[in-house]
Amino acid sequence: MTVMDLEVVGALSAAGVAIIGIPVSMLIGRWQMKAALRSAEATSEAGLAQAQAAYRAALDAVRAQANAAHQQWRRGIQREAYASFLLAANRVKELGERFVMDNEEGLSTESIRTGKATIDDALAILKETQTIIELEGPDDVAAPAAGMAHAAERMSYYLGKQAIYERALGKVGRIANDQSPSVSAAAVHLMQTLADLGRHRSSSSSRPDEPGGQDTHGVRAAERSCREARSALPPDALKDEEFGALLEGWRSGAPVSSSSYLDAVDRFGEAETRFVHAAKIELHSQAAP
Repeated sequence: MTVMDLEVVGALSAAGVAIIGIPVSMLIGRWQMKAALRSAEATSEAGLAQAQAAYRAALDAVRAQANAAHQQWRRGIQREAYASFLLAANRVKELGERFVMDNEEGLSTESIRTGKATIDDALAILKETQTIIELEGPDDVAAPAAGMAHAAERMSYYLGKQAIYERALGKVGRIANDQSPSVSAAAVHLMQTLADLGRHRSSSSSRPDEPGGQDTHGVRAAERSCREARSALPPDALKDEEFGALLEGWRSGAPVSSSSYLDAVDRFGEAETRFVHAAKIELHSQAAP
């Protein structure tokens, strides 16, 4: 083999090695690239998972905070509603009792009208606060609240009748102390006829119109005597409403001594105790973690 042949063979061999080396380099490069991509992908997935976990944790924290804030707001609303209702119910009772005491004196027509309007306004506020409790609940609180409101309304009704009765008694008493002997005598006579009517009052719980409940003949005779005694008073001495309250009071008993009023007082107290107890349980259970 000549020198030229050897040079050709060497050149071909070098070219072959170079040709073989190119695919190997490319293959190694691709392996390295894939490895880098897999690493980057794994890093990206890990970062994404971490970001998602952080987002979920932050979202849970925000939700928990929002729920806590909502519960606190709701608890505040309920506490205010419970307190407002409790005050409103007792205010109706207190205003009715005060109206009775005020009517023992010689109130003006305007004062009487104002007193009635004040009680009506208090009843309206009571109904409003009870409605809020019915909406806010729960039933364990709303039920005794309804019982309190109903009892307060009944008490207010009988206290209103008692106020008229007290006003009429006060008027007759003041007329009896009048300087005019004839007018004073007429007032004293009316009190005597009313007392006679009271003596016919039955000690039983039967209604006056039931057989055996009262001495019907004696009651009617006593009522006629009361009306005759009233006619001897000045025309404007007693209004029909006031005279009727006197007849009913002496015939059946004062309104606040009736079983209906006393039952309303008992039911009010019992319902109030249950309401306060249920309200405390509701508010404290919400405050617990």
